[in-house]
Amino acid sequence: MEKLFNREAGWFRTATLAGALIVSLVLSGCTSTDADYGRLKRNRDIDYKFYAYEVLPDHRYYTSGGYDKPNAILAIHKDYELVTDLWLSIPNVNSAQIRKWIDTISPKENYRESKGYFGAYILDPNGNRVGVWYSIQDTTVIKFLGENKLEVYTPDLFQPGELSGDGGKTNIRIR
Repeated sequence: MEKLFNREAGWFRTATLAGALIVSLVLSGCTSTDADYGRLKRNRDIDYKFYAYEVLPDHRYYTSGGYDKPNAILAIHKDYELVTDLWLSIPNVNSAQIRKWIDTISPKENYRESKGYFGAYILDPNGNRVGVWYSIQDTTVIKFLGENKLEVYTPDLFQPGELSGDGGKTNIRIR
């Protein structure tokens, strides 16, 4: 009886270890990707830089959702390359251009008090700043593809109150 008990205990231990190994392999397979992910870090200083129409030195600018009234403005440091077909590259951005964007984003609101747009630093997987995000959305996906290349998903394409005829009370989504 003693040998049978020890043999069953050995099988139980072996089965438990094998099960744990399989689960850890499955979970590690689910989390491994070809890209590292960055994140946004909310910072009100970004809002104030846009309100002051400040151009960030050594950054390339991009917009999403329209040149004149963008859903998002992206500024990526010159040491990084944005890989995209959806963001519109805006060369030679100056204070006048930023002022035009800010003044047309939501002219009926006091944008300095509005929570409509979200300013954040774009951080790499190690927490280093690589750019700035200013958008109607406070989340996005940021993939770092290696060799200082990154991909930033655009926000949903909608403009508050456009085409609604209701004085700006309805949001229109364009997909």
